[in-house]
Amino acid sequence: MSSFKYLIFLILFIHITSFLCVPAQDNEKLTELDPIVVTPGRFMIYDGPTPQLSLSKQEIERFPLIDNDIMRSGHNLPGVMASDYSARFSVRGGEKDGVSVRLDGMELYDPYHLQDFGGAISLIGLGLIQRSDLLMGGFPAEYGQKMSGVFDITTKAPKSEKVSANFGLDLINATAMVEGPLTEKGGWLLSARRGYIDLILALMEVDENYKPQYADVYGKLTYQLSEADTLTLNGIYGWDKNLIRIDDVDNNLDSLYNNSTVWLKWRHAFGTSYRTDVYVFGGTSNRERMSGEANRDVRDFRFVGTKAELTTKVLNKHTIRSGIEWRWSGAQYDYFVRERREGINNYSDPILADIDDSGSDVRLFLQDEWQIHPKLAVNFGGRYIVQNYRTADVQNYEIGPRVALAFRPKKNLIFRGAWGLYHQPVDLMSIPVEDGNKFVGRAEQATHYILGGEYSLSNNFLVRLEGYYKKYDNLVGRLREFGRQMQIFTKPESAEAKGFDIFATQAVSSRLTWGLGYAFGIAEETAENQTIYRQSDRRHSIFLSCSQQIASTWHLYFSWRFHTGDPRTPLEHKNVLSDDSRTIIACDRQFGETHTERLPPYHSLDFRITKRSPYRRWTLTWYFQVLNLYNRTNVDQYAFSEMRDEETDAIIDCVIEEEPLFPIVPTLGMTITF
Repeated sequence: MSSFKYLIFLILFIHITSFLCVPAQDNEKLTELDPIVVTPGRFMIYDGPTPQLSLSKQEIERFPLIDNDIMRSGHNLPGVMASDYSARFSVRGGEKDGVSVRLDGMELYDPYHLQDFGGAISLIGLGLIQRSDLLMGGFPAEYGQKMSGVFDITTKAPKSEKVSANFGLDLINATAMVEGPLTEKGGWLLSARRGYIDLILALMEVDENYKPQYADVYGKLTYQLSEADTLTLNGIYGWDKNLIRIDDVDNNLDSLYNNSTVWLKWRHAFGTSYRTDVYVFGGTSNRERMSGEANRDVRDFRFVGTKAELTTKVLNKHTIRSGIEWRWSGAQYDYFVRERREGINNYSDPILADIDDSGSDVRLFLQDEWQIHPKLAVNFGGRYIVQNYRTADVQNYEIGPRVALAFRPKKNLIFRGAWGLYHQPVDLMSIPVEDGNKFVGRAEQATHYILGGEYSLSNNFLVRLEGYYKKYDNLVGRLREFGRQMQIFTKPESAEAKGFDIFATQAVSSRLTWGLGYAFGIAEETAENQTIYRQSDRRHSIFLSCSQQIASTWHLYFSWRFHTGDPRTPLEHKNVLSDDSRTIIACDRQFGETHTERLPPYHSLDFRITKRSPYRRWTLTWYFQVLNLYNRTNVDQYAFSEMRDEETDAIIDCVIEEEPLFPIVPTLGMTITF
């Protein structure tokens, strides 16, 4: 059956299901009971009254974070592994490309700035956010395409009363946001940001000539066609450019990135218990990256598609969701890379990929969250995906069943468990050409086992304990992060991760709150009958926080972070001497066994003070924060280095040097709202 036939069949299936699921009375309201949240591993950021296991947007705005980045807010949660230099993160032993980033129902492709530095800043500003959910495992069938986690973001609705403006300035970038009404039936919002990350790089005390630049634009328009119909148009665009010039030509770089997505959503409500969402979307992404003497990585992607989703309540007990998506993608790769190996002027054979292909896929999900009893709820469902551009010798579809169960024996005590198969398809926009792959095969797969519980005491105290085991199979590559130093990575075939995390928070008073997070994890991967620790293997992590409102408009926030050292591959330099053994003519770079050593432990004390000053027609909010308050020298990695004579430029010695993370970083920022 062709993809088009699948699309027609599944759309008919959704509409038939919708008519069968409409309650007998159209005026039946959505349940107003307090339902059990079935999904385990969920954290929430919400602009409004703070629900359990959540962080308010106002609280996130008081965190000591670089660029107030919404993605970096997740770094403070147990089970999340990240670096100070990157907004990307992984969860519970997975890879960073295993976390799906969704914006207003649309999964975004690579939504990060400064790709040459591991994706240091996300495309999504905190000022745009209404709510965000981080799901770390056992998530239901409506969330697909990734194996490890989901960061689901909802932007705020544009103001429909009057035009207002917001201007922000800090150490990282400048931001402007304007919003206002669109007749009486809608509103519009436009946000633009321009970064100057080179000021931060100056604090790193490096000699290289970096010229990174980035900018992004986000727009949203809403229009109420009728009482039952709403149109929403979203668009996001990111631009990056980088230039690196240093003495070692192998590390020189010219790069340019563009990334854009536009989507239109039509929501139709049938009464109060049933709605449909129909999307039409499209986008492009391209990369032009030239490094070393002749290495090039040129990629050009484009995609269009549509999807339809149904949500309905039945008998105040069932929340049924189903959906179908059809997507066409086109991709061109021009990849030519030679890497330096052990020895002098010894380079690998070039990795070549010259790909020009296109094709379509269809994705379907169906799930039912059933509140069986005030003490018991279950969510069961599954996902189906078929790709018509896979190689002929592999199966072109996957089916992923999922089930989660929640039991509440007492009002303040809930136990949760989940199991599921999660597939991460390799599509035309994610072929791991760095590993020499040129074709699309079977999807990567993870099996999740989650078990845990949470206990709350009135509305002031909450503690949650959750254990997990994840088994990964059919791994076909790894996200490569570009950076200043050579990247060492393996090609795992399978992996597993296991551990547990604890999260506790208490509101001591209306002005004072504290939080505690602890995580323990082991992550290993297997390739060619050899098992090693994954890069995401982080044994112990601790996060402590204290939030104090010291006056009606003043707020103080402290946090302390600690984790044991991540795995690293040992490095060794050997001096290559001249024939007379008097001078060093070169350095012979050697690598040890992969991930057999570890970096030193990491810890940092951060604080931030925030002041909000409302005036008659405008509001000034400013903050002062200090990251790494006691100036701990945390190590990012170890790197090869050649010591040279300043006058003759001759090599004096071959050494291994520490590449540090951020030193003490004071930051002052402000926002003006009209």
